[in-house]
Amino acid sequence: MIKESENIEFKRELTNSFIKEVIAFANTSGGTIIIGYNDDGTIYGVDNSKNVLEQISNMIHDSIEPQIDYLVSSKIVEEDNKDIIVVDVLEGTNKPYYIKSKGMTDKGVFIRLGSATEQASKDTIKNLIIESSGITFEKNISYNQNLTFEYTTKIFNENNLKFTKIEMQNLGLIAKDEKYTNLGLLLSDECPYTIKMGVYPDNTKNNFLDSKETEQSSILKQIEDVESYLKINNKVKSTINDFKREDTYDYDNSVLRECVLNMIAHRDYDIPGSDLIHVFKDYIEFVSLGGLVKGATIDDIKLGHSASRNIGLVSILHRLGYVEAYGTGIPKIYNSYSLCINKPEIKTAPNTFLISIPKIKYSEEYLKIINYLKNNQVITRESVENILNVGKHKAFILLSDLVNNNILIREGSGKNIIYKLK
Repeated sequence: MIKESENIEFKRELTNSFIKEVIAFANTSGGTIIIGYNDDGTIYGVDNSKNVLEQISNMIHDSIEPQIDYLVSSKIVEEDNKDIIVVDVLEGTNKPYYIKSKGMTDKGVFIRLGSATEQASKDTIKNLIIESSGITFEKNISYNQNLTFEYTTKIFNENNLKFTKIEMQNLGLIAKDEKYTNLGLLLSDECPYTIKMGVYPDNTKNNFLDSKETEQSSILKQIEDVESYLKINNKVKSTINDFKREDTYDYDNSVLRECVLNMIAHRDYDIPGSDLIHVFKDYIEFVSLGGLVKGATIDDIKLGHSASRNIGLVSILHRLGYVEAYGTGIPKIYNSYSLCINKPEIKTAPNTFLISIPKIKYSEEYLKIINYLKNNQVITRESVENILNVGKHKAFILLSDLVNNNILIREGSGKNIIYKLK
């Protein structure tokens, strides 16, 4: 039995709300409306199905703007000796679609959120218009044309890269009419988009220990400023082994950097406001404006889906060495926690993307191996078998995991293989 979902809607009978469903599917990713089904998916049937089919055609033609007839197909299907009507709606290219009598307002525009049809917010309506126009934030002309690029020039020079007017045009910072684009605004010293950070004594936002907001400056400078702030608040524990000091941090600094880069590279700059970083007692939250890029899912990005709403910015970050390759950031973050008890968590909403990073806490088996090596120079597979009371295969898997995660190094071959802390 099929169930209602983000692409399937059941209606027992034709009502005025049918128009909202059609609009929602056309504004989102398309879908199917089945008239004559109860909410639980059982068949109720449609009386006078031919008349209802004609009503559907008239409602769609008369009630929706822009014209949507060509996106909708309806047919009568017989199931269990009862007629039902199946209405297929394609995703439109002339968004937003809306109820003609309500206009292009939050009372007239609808979208699909999960298995529900919802009124579109003003920001969502604006994004639908932008999506249809094909004009991205980066390519639009900046409202501020009095821009300087001292910090970005410095970073390009440090990377032995040119940053002349020609280069700025090639990178998309200057448009054909020689005006600065919004991508230029992001790289300029006058960039107005900031990041707010807060440190808390526990896992709530009831009290601040400290707070800071980045200055209006080049996105590249804000990356460095945020990274420095997080390093200051990344607590370290020091131990002395064989007269050598060993530091253990609450968080992997490279993971924090990936989170910052992901936040800056993929946020929706059409939405006003600041990105947020919350440093709690047991984890850090990175909250960026803008949900998932259209068509992407959380599973997609965990696997390295590289779609970005800021293609020009990501390209520049890649060119400057801030990101190694497209789509590797989120998988790298998750891979770094493969040996840990707690894992990163991603949550999304239409205008928000949140990734939560827990403190590093290795599983007990891995910790026993690491702690053994802090008091001994080397360990063997046989030693792991005895320490953990496990078989050969399990000991080999545990050691291989630690090697693959750059915690141990493997030396020797055959029966003479030993393992050391990296």
